[in-house]
This record gives sequence, C-alpha cells and structure tokens, in this order.
Amino acid sequence: MPISGPAQQLDRTPDYGDSEAVAATVSHDNELVADLEDPGLRRLCACASGLSRQAQRRLEAVAEALRNTE
Repeated sequence: MPISGPAQQLDRTPDYGDSEAVAATVSHDNELVADLEDPGLRRLCACASGLSRQAQRRLEAVAEALRNTE
C-alpha cells in the first residue's frame, strides 16, 4: 500500500548533504510536534503506538482517505 501526503514525508530519511532537504524535514517535524498539542491527535498516536508496520500503513491510508473527504 503506497504512502502519500504527510505520511510519505515522514517515511524518508533526508540526505544530510542536502541542507535544504534537512531543513524541510526539520520544519515538517516541528509542525508535527506542535500539532501534538491537540488531545485527539495524542490519543490517536497512543492508540497507534505498538501496532505492526502493516497496521500503521493501513491506518495511514484510512487517515489519508478521511483527509480527502473533508
């Protein structure tokens, strides 16, 4: 199941020789941490913690589908 959207960016490791890619990844990670102030998102993360990689990918796909319908 391919990853798309925000999850795709989290699934890659930046090339540390490419300072722009590193800066973009750090910026994205900072935004994600700021989003964790949302109690609902924290509960979702807690529920997803410990799931298999396959189950996490399924959850990502469901979240992307929901995002597309909003």
